[in-house]
Amino acid sequence: MHCTVQKHRPGALRWACLLLGSLVAACSGEGPAPLEGSAFDVERYDLRGEFDWERSRLVATLGLTLSFTGEGPRSVVLDSAVAEVKGVRRPGGGALPHAIDPSRHALAIDLSSVPEATAGGPIELEIDYEALSGDALRAVPARLGDPVAVRAVYTVSEPLGASRWMPCHNAPSDRAVFSVAMRVDSGEALIANGDLVADDDLGAAGRLLHYETAYPLPTYLMAFAIGDFEVERGARGDLPLAVWRRRGLPGDHGKMLDELSRAIGRFEELLVPYPFEKYALVLLPDFSAGGIEHAGISFQREERSTQPALASDLLLSAHELAHQWFGDLVTVETWDDLWIKEGMATLLEQEAVRAYTDESGAGTLNGDELGVEPGDAVRDPSLAPGEKYTSGPYGRAAWLLTQIRSLAGEEAFWSALRGVLEERRFGVINTDEFLDAFAPALGPEATARARRAVASTALPSLSVEPAPAGGAFVTLRDPDGALVAPLSLAWVAPDGATREQALVPGERVEVAPRHPSELLLVDPQDRHPEWAFFGARRDLDAYAAAVAPLRVPSDAGGVERFLDVGGAHQLAALQGGLPEGLAPEQFASFVDALDADAARAVAIAAACEAARAPGLDAGVRDAWASVLAGALAEAPYSYGLDYVDSYAACGAVVSPEVLFADDWAALEAGLASGGVSDARLQFLSKFRLSPDRALRAWGRVALASSSVRARVIAIRHLTAYLDGLDPAALPAWRALFVRVLRETDVADVLGADLRAVLATSAPTAAGNGEALAALTRVLRARAARSVHAAAVCAAFALTAGDEQAFARFAAGVEGAVLADVPRSLLRAPAACL
Repeated sequence: MHCTVQKHRPGALRWACLLLGSLVAACSGEGPAPLEGSAFDVERYDLRGEFDWERSRLVATLGLTLSFTGEGPRSVVLDSAVAEVKGVRRPGGGALPHAIDPSRHALAIDLSSVPEATAGGPIELEIDYEALSGDALRAVPARLGDPVAVRAVYTVSEPLGASRWMPCHNAPSDRAVFSVAMRVDSGEALIANGDLVADDDLGAAGRLLHYETAYPLPTYLMAFAIGDFEVERGARGDLPLAVWRRRGLPGDHGKMLDELSRAIGRFEELLVPYPFEKYALVLLPDFSAGGIEHAGISFQREERSTQPALASDLLLSAHELAHQWFGDLVTVETWDDLWIKEGMATLLEQEAVRAYTDESGAGTLNGDELGVEPGDAVRDPSLAPGEKYTSGPYGRAAWLLTQIRSLAGEEAFWSALRGVLEERRFGVINTDEFLDAFAPALGPEATARARRAVASTALPSLSVEPAPAGGAFVTLRDPDGALVAPLSLAWVAPDGATREQALVPGERVEVAPRHPSELLLVDPQDRHPEWAFFGARRDLDAYAAAVAPLRVPSDAGGVERFLDVGGAHQLAALQGGLPEGLAPEQFASFVDALDADAARAVAIAAACEAARAPGLDAGVRDAWASVLAGALAEAPYSYGLDYVDSYAACGAVVSPEVLFADDWAALEAGLASGGVSDARLQFLSKFRLSPDRALRAWGRVALASSSVRARVIAIRHLTAYLDGLDPAALPAWRALFVRVLRETDVADVLGADLRAVLATSAPTAAGNGEALAALTRVLRARAARSVHAAAVCAAFALTAGDEQAFARFAAGVEGAVLADVPRSLLRAPAACL
């Protein structure tokens, strides 16, 4: 273990080694009790610097203001994984002894000579340092194959990344004021938390931009980004709104502003007024996560944030916006409490999109939108901070909150949340305190169940046995106490009367109609995930055969009732097909009357299946063809496209080649100047062309489109053709995917393309020579480092067990600048398996 002390006074080396207990043996050869730093609170971080693109480093000085909060030695230990600490001093001079422990990512500073340290006042110090770009400080140059050739550098702080770009106290409970002043080149801009307080023209040296917050933040919410940005600006009242993106990035940014404004209005209705001075959505390249919130600004992945007409984009943007209340205004006390902010954001994102999912105001609670996995707990103290981001703090936590909501009632639930936000404004909250907020509305028994559910890992299970007379026998089990609210069923009779059935854990319940036209609602409040999460394959098959058909109306009267049950129930039912007997001439009005765009999009897919049913009368089939041609020509309900696997069945009754002839012609031209939006491409990708036509059209998009997202859509769509492709056609497809490897360093494109390269691979290393050569180029491209590990594993697969071929490949990338993981995989590629 190496001990580094710079500019130390006499005795400082001995002090530093004692301070960092793990260094004692290395520094002195003795083993006295280690001296730890005292407890402290940081009050301000004032960061000044610039990014050196030639060396890919942030060169900075950090002003730090802190106070001791405990007894003990007048020393502090900061979290620091920066590349180099050049000096620590009092403002204006006065070097302070310090020590660095790289293994602990710690910077220890002796403050015993500082008068304020003993007097109890705030202490100011400055740290000169350099931080290397990497996962937490992303530096993305203008990349090969990127239609937007604009560089950008930005921070990724959550959960512990801040210490890689700034020495800090990396605890979510320690909030401090943050300011950042950066020199940027002419034509570039800086976006960060807080207000822009200075913009100084430095002439040929560029500009000095300075942001500062008027409120304290934990370090994981501090952020900045630098680049040549275009800004779409708007406002909600006196609140400035903006979408920042690299100059030239295509997308419907004005519509995104409209959606953000509407979502803020919804969240303010439910919670408290928006708490910060601005809201800026910043779209960034090569972003490792979908999105990360910071106070007043959210960073999101370019490829998932430009099309608010798509559910995936809108939900992501709404999720990060929701964190402005839970996560930013009120912060979690420890990372074990992560579920509070992520669960609330997952719940709130669905509230932001009710215009698309609950048009009638049926008031269902969006449980069907939640994804849960067995083994993931809402709160899992055994996991390190970076490992906690499972389905537990997200879908499972939102499920717990939705159950609490259903039991507490709307008024009490939202009132409790408003109380949390008002009482703990710019403060923290932990799990027990958060659950205590709902206790008055829940009562002791339900509160106890909620506390148990926080730690549960197993999911409830449903066993389904078809009943001889129709319907099924269903048995619910909840071995780990995940259920806080009961799972129930409801039956809607022809006269509109409703009867309910409770599924009591351990009891075998008969699920069957009392009248042939009774309509089944599974989980009528929609407070639980869909049954697919709770059943084994055998039981899910039995459910699909015996229970799911009971959710679909079987007569005209049933259809009227079905149109009143809410979008969640309509969506679930229509995934099994259209109502029995629905005629083509009734389809348009039926779709219009549905409660959710997802249900409408799925209804079109169901109609295509109905239209191609064997034995269907030719006249009826022709009628369906006419109706569907009209519906598809309008390309409606883009929000629901994520719920549709494919419209390939439509090709049996309409010709997508004829219907969208102009689109295919545009695709074959490559879309180098746009012309077809990414949302439209997502719709077109739901259809199947002949393989030759698909390769011509989508292949050009993969190589030439002005949108990275369009290129990814094209590659993924083409990959779907590979199963069953004529072997004689395979070389042309392989050549396309290898060409993409040669012509781009864009991580998102390469990630999609690597899967396609593997799917079209030859059986031997020799047959994959061109692909291996292209992968060598990828590994030598620093701009492609996000996919280097995947590229090594792809090469290992392409060498097909030929150890000598892989050794030659590894030798071919000798000298490439690689991170630890891909370098390790080159030495031991079996770890890829």
